[in-house]
Amino acid sequence: MTRMRGIKGKGRWLILLGAVLTLGTAMTSMAAKSVKIRFDNDTRSEWTEDVKVPKVTVNYDEVSPEWSKTPEEWVPGKKVTATFTISGDYVKSSCSVYGGELVSAKALDGETTIKATYVPVAQLGAPESAGWSDAAKTKASWKKVDHASKYQLRLYREDQWIKTLTTGSTSIDLLEYLQDGYSYYYEVRAIAKDSSEEKYLKDGEFTVSNDSVVQELGDTSGRWSNTQTGKRYRDENGNYAANCWKMISGKWYYFNQDSYALTGWQNLNSKWYYMNDNAEMVTGWQQIGGKWYYFNTGGDMATGWLQAEPGKWYYLYEDGSMAADTVIDGTYRVDASGQWVP
Repeated sequence: MTRMRGIKGKGRWLILLGAVLTLGTAMTSMAAKSVKIRFDNDTRSEWTEDVKVPKVTVNYDEVSPEWSKTPEEWVPGKKVTATFTISGDYVKSSCSVYGGELVSAKALDGETTIKATYVPVAQLGAPESAGWSDAAKTKASWKKVDHASKYQLRLYREDQWIKTLTTGSTSIDLLEYLQDGYSYYYEVRAIAKDSSEEKYLKDGEFTVSNDSVVQELGDTSGRWSNTQTGKRYRDENGNYAANCWKMISGKWYYFNQDSYALTGWQNLNSKWYYMNDNAEMVTGWQQIGGKWYYFNTGGDMATGWLQAEPGKWYYLYEDGSMAADTVIDGTYRVDASGQWVP
């Protein structure tokens, strides 16, 4: 009897040991079934203007996922979904993702289909055509950079930095920082607008303005006065401008004999000029009364054939208005934009 009890006790111990070993084996098996997914988009310093497809690995083995959009359609900051299938049965809780976010893990017939999202990253491009957009050359302007909503500008006087500015526009008026007789230039770059954008956008490279300017602002120390009749300007000595052109804070104005700044169309010395509602002389292309006109850098209205920029010709009638969608002299065709079609 004693021997039988010993055998029974030993049997219970063996059963318990077997259960422990089985549990341990199961736990080991579960531990081995963890999945580590990694989206590797290189270090920030290696980001380029092109949106790069990340290297995707599962437990350090590279995989080729199917993307919800082609890489050419990717936009920095906008999630895309990667889908791939691996061998084995896994559950979502056993999957971890670095550089992305797990969406789902579904096992079927010894394979698991995993979906995870990834946020594309890129460096912002460098602005193009950085220059000056007005005749007085006080307003900096450049072309919009893809995906950029903020820009940083550094202004230099005589090659010395004087001011750093940020703007959400592709132009900025620098008049208040300019002084007569000094040479100025600037450099500008596209930057992330806030810390959230910095996660997927790297600041772009600086572009230097295409020319430096010796600033001429004219009179800056007088005062304007507005009346029902118009606006007048009195210099620091108390004198009003009359019957003359006058540059004030980088803009040209014409004052009549009563010292009022003229507006609208003006024929002066047999040339036509146009002054806007602020009495400022305009230059370049202007749409007036539904028609397009071009004013030379001196402010006078252009007529005849005009090459406004390299390779682009336009025809302006005697009244200065631009011809469009017609044939000039029975030979030269201009399209709806006014440009000559060779």
